[in-house]
Amino acid sequence: MAKTAIPAPLNDRSYWRRLLATVHPDRDHGDKELFVFLTALREHVEECSRHREDPANRVGTCDHQDLGDHSQLGRIPYDAALGYIDEFSMLTLRAISVGQHCEEPFRSVLLVLMSCGASDHGRRAARQCRGASYKQLAAIGHRFGMDKAQRLRWYEVARSVPLSEAHAHHILSSAQEDAA
Repeated sequence: MAKTAIPAPLNDRSYWRRLLATVHPDRDHGDKELFVFLTALREHVEECSRHREDPANRVGTCDHQDLGDHSQLGRIPYDAALGYIDEFSMLTLRAISVGQHCEEPFRSVLLVLMSCGASDHGRRAARQCRGASYKQLAAIGHRFGMDKAQRLRWYEVARSVPLSEAHAHHILSSAQEDAA
């Protein structure tokens, strides 16, 4: 999915000014509801264009368009909206629930997520917006001593939750701390 540039009229302030002037409530035949709607739309478009121009502003946000084709390669399918704090917390609880009903070693792996919290900013929040990579899942499988058949089953379990990059990172970090 290629990114499309915002057309010049949507970025040009004079177009917005003229459009808003035509529906301003103080004018004859002005429409207050339409004016409020268009003002909100303009603010939204300007905010989106700022994020597209400066990738540094996107840290900790889940921009659905930005998490397109290239970032999902080599990852389990995942909806970026699951990365927001409330959804991520519910997803973590789901993973723990799935773990309680799974056989070993998957149960032990998923129960590690009991100490996995949500974040609303920074790299951790960005990890919440992406699916776990197969490389991470393979590392978890090796760390927990899974054979090839178990690793294949592990990928299915991870897809069924679905596990985020933050979940996989937490499991790997916890396993590293336990080994040390």
